[in-house]
Amino acid sequence: MPRFSLRCFAAFSLLAFGSVAQGSGTHDEGPLPQLSTDRTSDVTEIDVSGAARALFKMAIVPADTEPGKVAADVMSRDFQLSSLVEVLDPRSFKADLTTEGKRIDDRSWREVGAEYVVKTQVDGSKLTFRLYAVGRSKDAVLEKSYEAGKDNVRGPTHQFVNEVIKWLTGQPGGFGGRLVFSARTEKGKRGIFLIDADGANLGRLPAAQEVAQAPAFGPGGIYYSGIQPSGSYALFKVGTPTPVFEQQGLVLGAAFSGKRMAVVVASGGRADVFRGDFGAKDLPRLTQATGLSTHPAFAPDGRVAWASDMGGTQQIYVEGKRVTWRGKENMAPAWCNTPQGLRVLFMGREGGVWDVFSIDPDGNNLQRLTQGQGSNKYPACSPDGRMIAFFSSRGGLFIANPQGLNQQIVAKVEGESLRWEP
Repeated sequence: MPRFSLRCFAAFSLLAFGSVAQGSGTHDEGPLPQLSTDRTSDVTEIDVSGAARALFKMAIVPADTEPGKVAADVMSRDFQLSSLVEVLDPRSFKADLTTEGKRIDDRSWREVGAEYVVKTQVDGSKLTFRLYAVGRSKDAVLEKSYEAGKDNVRGPTHQFVNEVIKWLTGQPGGFGGRLVFSARTEKGKRGIFLIDADGANLGRLPAAQEVAQAPAFGPGGIYYSGIQPSGSYALFKVGTPTPVFEQQGLVLGAAFSGKRMAVVVASGGRADVFRGDFGAKDLPRLTQATGLSTHPAFAPDGRVAWASDMGGTQQIYVEGKRVTWRGKENMAPAWCNTPQGLRVLFMGREGGVWDVFSIDPDGNNLQRLTQGQGSNKYPACSPDGRMIAFFSSRGGLFIANPQGLNQQIVAKVEGESLRWEP
């Protein structure tokens, strides 16, 4: 493989994609911000319709069937990860569940501090969930039924959790999605892996190449950069043995937004980002400067962020404007449409430890989300903007809220180029 190929591959694998264009004006350069010393790791208040309130207190009634037990476990885990709900200990429940049946006894649930109660009914392949609002009605305020075989309980349960979150906040939850990433499989080889957002169903995806990296969700499937016998790289789709996009040079990965694509191509000692319609042979160049421009990411409105070392250090750019000025290396941007507004997540460092940060797309309001908790890399954001994911040297894949609170490990896996299914 040519020397430049190795250089680009190392930069891409270790740091993920990026690009360039020098900004102007006065900027606050210096070290990355620190977390406040009085910050706690737990979420105690949430913002619902512009007002602050305590977490919703939820009682999930224990089930006596195996599908019901699986549903209760999945539901409890989803609510805990949501940073919106406090799941009450079932050992505290006082209600006579047999007598209650499909209704609730307000007094019994109020005594244990429950605001809401969820009951699950399994009738053959039919799974029915009921949400009750304590003090509002003895009957369910939300009821949903799903056809679910014994091996298909998780999906309907995620759907119901999303419906409950919508009922509570006005916006549906983002559970049931998947994350894709690349990881080392053995020396000199890399593969593509898929995992549910709650850490279940980890699996390796088929790739014809021994080096498969930089996966992304795109039209009709998952795409990745794969090495060819010549030593060059092209863009492949999982399940398709031949390249779907090739250029003169190295195609080191892509991002997608509908039918639009932003792709990294390295050639002649530089790497650039190109943007255009997926399937077009010639894409317009988005970056015009020298250096390595990598890891493009699409915003909901079609803007593209990337990272570039044009200014001497790797920094984050949005549509050609530099938006990060503090820190020695800032990489792997990912957009996050949080309830508080659109943000750009990225990984940054000044020494040997990476941490996760977020910033407004115009370069204002830089915030650190992790600190003193190992090395944290490759952030991704859930479709509803209420959760972020990242890899941590503490032992695997973590989920937190967009402020970096309520950090919970969901799987003992490590990797790079993490992307959340749109």
